[in-house]
Amino acid sequence: MGRGEGTDSVKNLKHHSISDHQIEEINVIDSIMTRIVPLQSGGVNRSFRPAKRLTVYMTVLFIVLLASASVYAASEFIQIRNHAGDVKIQSVVLDQEAKITPYEKENSAPKPTYRDQVLELVKSGQVLAYYVRNSGSNPNIQFLHDTNIFTSYNDFKELLLRTSAPIIKEPTNLPDGFKFKYGSVMPILPNEYDDRTSAEHARLLELFQQRASAEQNLNLFVEEAKWSEANISELEYEKDSMNLRIQAMKNMIGMEIAFSSEFTQETMTFGGTEAIFAKASMLGSKSYEAVWYDENQDIHYHVTASGKVDLTEKQFKLIVENLVKG
Repeated sequence: MGRGEGTDSVKNLKHHSISDHQIEEINVIDSIMTRIVPLQSGGVNRSFRPAKRLTVYMTVLFIVLLASASVYAASEFIQIRNHAGDVKIQSVVLDQEAKITPYEKENSAPKPTYRDQVLELVKSGQVLAYYVRNSGSNPNIQFLHDTNIFTSYNDFKELLLRTSAPIIKEPTNLPDGFKFKYGSVMPILPNEYDDRTSAEHARLLELFQQRASAEQNLNLFVEEAKWSEANISELEYEKDSMNLRIQAMKNMIGMEIAFSSEFTQETMTFGGTEAIFAKASMLGSKSYEAVWYDENQDIHYHVTASGKVDLTEKQFKLIVENLVKG
C-alpha cells in the first residue's frame, strides 16, 4: 500500500466512525432528531449510530427497557405487536420541535486521541480491542472495527452470508440516479455477559492485564479480537446529496423510535406486514422514514431518506413495499 492510499483509507475510516460516547442511538438524522433504541435478547443490549459517520464501531454496553409512551410529552404514538401480543415497535411523535445546532468550524485540528491511533491500525474485516491504561483494577476494553464494503451490493451480500448477519434485500425499484454507497455489519463483540463471546472477552482481559503489568512504559494496548457473526446490517445508496439508508437488526426484544413534532406518522400494510411510515418537511427539506418487524425472521427494519430528498412520497413507499415483501 502506497503512502497516498494508506492516508486516504484512514481518512475514510474516520469519516465513517463515531466517538466512544456516541452509540446510545441507532439513527439520528442530523436535523430531524429521530431516535431508535433497540433491545437485544440473549445478552447485553447494544445500539449503534450509523448516520454518515458509521461503520467503524466502538462498543458501549448498556441495558434499557422498552419505555411506555407516557414518559414522553407525546402527541401520538403507534405500537406494532407480534402474534403473541408483545410490543415489538413503539413509535411516538414528541410535542417539541427538533433542535438544530449550527455548525461551528474549529479554529485548529483536535488533538489526536488514543482512538485515532487505533483507527490508523484497523484493517478491513478486523475487530481491534484496545485498552487505555487507567487507575482501575480491571481494563475497560473498547472496540473498533472496519466492516465496510464500498464495492458492490454483491460483495456486501457475501459479507452478510458469511457473518450470519440479517439480510437486506437489494432495492430493485430505485429511481434513476441512485448508486451503491456502502454496506456494513456490526459484529457481535466480546462481552463478559454474553455466553457466545464471554470466553473471548476473558482472553482479551487477561492479555491486557498481563501486558499492562509487563509494559509499564505503554498507555495504549491493542489486540485483534476474534469474531464471526454480526447482528446488525446497514446498506446505503446515494443520489447527489440524497441518502437512502436501510438498517436491519435481529434478535431484538423491541424497538422504540421518537420523532420530533415536525413529523406525521401512519401505519401501512404490505403483504400482511404492518409498517410505520413517517414524513416531515423542515427548512425546505423532506424526510421520510419507515420501520417494520419481520416476525418470521425476528428482524427489525428501518429505512430513511434524508439529505436533499427529491423522492416523492409514493416513490419512497414503493421502495419500502418492495423491501417488505422481499
